Amino acid sequence: MNDPSAASNGIASLPESGLTAPGADARGGAASPSQPTAAPLPPAIDDFDALINGDVKTFVNMSEEIGGLVAEQSAAVLRAFAAERKFLIVTTKAKKPDIQSPVYMEVLKDLQATMGVVNDIREANRASPLFKHLSTVSEGINVLIWVANESKPADTVTEMLSSAQFWGNRVIQDYKEK
Repeated sequence: MNDPSAASNGIASLPESGLTAPGADARGGAASPSQPTAAPLPPAIDDFDALINGDVKTFVNMSEEIGGLVAEQSAAVLRAFAAERKFLIVTTKAKKPDIQSPVYMEVLKDLQATMGVVNDIREANRASPLFKHLSTVSEGINVLIWVANESKPADTVTEMLSSAQFWGNRVIQDYKEK
């Protein structure tokens, strides 16, 4: 992406292969020709990594045991968390661009695409006996879009979690009777 307005919008020329800030390595730290050691990540990224390596990995591993559509959807969830991580790293390294700018939309593109895959799996499998499971995850993945809500991101998260909880309660109810 060689958008001349990118520098003025706060994010200069992000590489196509990932959303790391210019001069940054894969961990988000500054790359140095003389010393390839990555700079420490901001605490928020370390916390997000702990979430991914803890609860998200546990979810993915359990989903892989179930297999099929559940495993497929969980793989998309993991990719969505990875896309959000990239977005968060960029936000720690760059000035905030105008949210209507093409640069901002480009930075969010991977996150939106992976969230769309999670939802597409549900929508393509409405007849599946696991539809309620797929719906729980599909509704819950939307919490990741809090990063695009300028005014009250906590309200967005609460609303999305309520929707996921609705479907999760239906799953619990179905399995109580079995």
